[in-house]
Amino acid sequence: MHLKSLLLVPLASLSLLTPSAQAAPTSDNTFGLTCDKFNKAVTDAGYQAPSSDKCDHFLNNLSDGNISSAEEAAMFLAEILWESDGLTAVKEIACENTGCPGQYGSSSDASGKSYYGRGYIQLTWSSNYQMCSQKLYGDDRLVQNPDQVADDDNIAWKVSFCYWAERVHSAPGVQDGEFGAATKAINGALECGSGSAVDKAKKRFEIYQKVLAVFDPSSTPNPAGCYS
Repeated sequence: MHLKSLLLVPLASLSLLTPSAQAAPTSDNTFGLTCDKFNKAVTDAGYQAPSSDKCDHFLNNLSDGNISSAEEAAMFLAEILWESDGLTAVKEIACENTGCPGQYGSSSDASGKSYYGRGYIQLTWSSNYQMCSQKLYGDDRLVQNPDQVADDDNIAWKVSFCYWAERVHSAPGVQDGEFGAATKAINGALECGSGSAVDKAKKRFEIYQKVLAVFDPSSTPNPAGCYS
């Protein structure tokens, strides 16, 4: 949910899967998805094979994002792959060292805290930290200590699913399969306006096409909702 300073997509690196990576949590809420499919989707999208714990977080928490289909799961994964540079960056690259003072400032900030992008969906602004903190914990702990979102991988995943459930899942067009509508709900005019910003939205859609081909090959990827 920010303009990244580094937008290079890492080259795929196919590696042998360990038995633990191949084992997939099973439930009625995973839409037939497995760790094998998760790993293939990530690498087909041009990223390095993820660790097994990332698959576990993804599959076990789909319901927390109100994700209702394999198609929507593909949307979510494609968006966070782009946001987190292939599930490797849980801090906004441009702000990691400086905190980007003033860039995300508002009257609801805790003193001395910065609310640049953290988590796999790169949560920004104190209002979104507050929303997820209340939803997840019933208090403002993530406002008071936003670094938890990057320092604790469990929280990094939880806020990503939280934001999807609260801000993306029910956004107009998302449940109709419009991938661009999800991008618009995440980054708005930063990528769904015109000019060079649209190039980033198109890169997200390219990732989605590859993920969807693994998760739900019977579905046709639809870029509508952002730039088309």
